[in-house]
Amino acid sequence: MSEKKILIIDKSVELFAKNGFESTSVQDITKACGISKGAFYLHFESKNSLLISIFQLFLDKFTEKVSSALQMEVSPKDKLELFLRIQFEETDHYSNFILMLLREQTKPDNNDLFLLMKKMDTQLNDNLSTLLVDIYGEDIENHLVDMIIMIKGLMKGYSELIVMCDSNFDHSKLARYLLSRIDSLVAGLTTPFLETNFFNKNNPELDCSKS
Repeated sequence: MSEKKILIIDKSVELFAKNGFESTSVQDITKACGISKGAFYLHFESKNSLLISIFQLFLDKFTEKVSSALQMEVSPKDKLELFLRIQFEETDHYSNFILMLLREQTKPDNNDLFLLMKKMDTQLNDNLSTLLVDIYGEDIENHLVDMIIMIKGLMKGYSELIVMCDSNFDHSKLARYLLSRIDSLVAGLTTPFLETNFFNKNNPELDCSKS
């Protein structure tokens, strides 16, 4: 990705977070970047395609951080704690931009953003599945779908607090707290509610792992 393209993305994130997606024009973006409209359209077809590129850059950065964490020479449980902490750190870092998206319910005219978000969700499922099996062993496999949904529910709830509340949360402390709650969930497992192939069975056309 060229330096100018990264500049456009960085300035756009600032403007979208401050003024909103709909209220920010291409001219506002080019003015903030000190470039012409021609230079903007050389890199992006539209403001919607710019939004897709922003999400793609977020995903790439997050994937890189998670990959580095998962390759560290630490215990599987420490890796899960790092994974959770990175989730909350990234949410906090982009909280103003995320809040703007929630307020405006921004939806591009095409299906690209939905597919990208589905890819992010599939990647999250895969990472959690691998970590849970590494930590709790093969006995957890029949409960993976239920566990992933419950963990994602906890993560979503606390992520919303990070975005909505003007508070300085201790991301490491929060990750350790969730790790303890996950231990409690595993200890209380009985009969699985959802089948192990639930995700693929209900959304085969959206299974991004096949692409």
